[in-house]
Amino acid sequence: MSEKRRSETWTRALTGSVFVVVVMGAVWHSPWSSAALWDVVATLAWVEWFKAPKGPSSKWPKAVLFLFPVPALAALHWMCALEPYDPWPILSFLWMIWANDTGAYLVGKPLGRHKLWPSVSPGKSWEGFAGGVVASAGVAWATLGMEWWGLGALMGVLSTAGDLTQSAWKRRRGMKDSGTMLPGHGGILDRFDGFLFAAPVYVILWCIFAL
Repeated sequence: MSEKRRSETWTRALTGSVFVVVVMGAVWHSPWSSAALWDVVATLAWVEWFKAPKGPSSKWPKAVLFLFPVPALAALHWMCALEPYDPWPILSFLWMIWANDTGAYLVGKPLGRHKLWPSVSPGKSWEGFAGGVVASAGVAWATLGMEWWGLGALMGVLSTAGDLTQSAWKRRRGMKDSGTMLPGHGGILDRFDGFLFAAPVYVILWCIFAL
């Protein structure tokens, strides 16, 4: 491994570790720190969305476009208002999304043969997609109970949909990353793209079946 590649790997690992600690710490500490986290992330995502170059298919008014990254994080903010505050459902959701990413990488990297959507995200495969969904379902089973494995699988599907949607959005604007706030990882939207569809659905289903 070249010196440059080694440096990039360490930067990515360090940023990722700090990111996980900060996010999980804020969620665990109190409803106020958790709500503040999602408010900050939603604001930064909204700023990245507005600062992006205009793409060839950007015909929607800006007032409509800004709604795209915000509802997902507003939904998690709303969960912080439930009394008594319980960080476990939000942490479980985070682990499902991260497990989907990890499972997709670990399975897709060595076994990926059939591309999922090559024109948008050449690195993603159907094999990786399946690995991610299984990993997310496994986390739901382990953290919430056996009856919740289907929710985990759904979160894996929706997380991948959010990732692909954001990849298509970047590609149409000629962007590699949505921003530079997280060294080695890109911007806020790059790290939270899996939340875009998954978070609102998770909160709605949680309110229906768990409250």
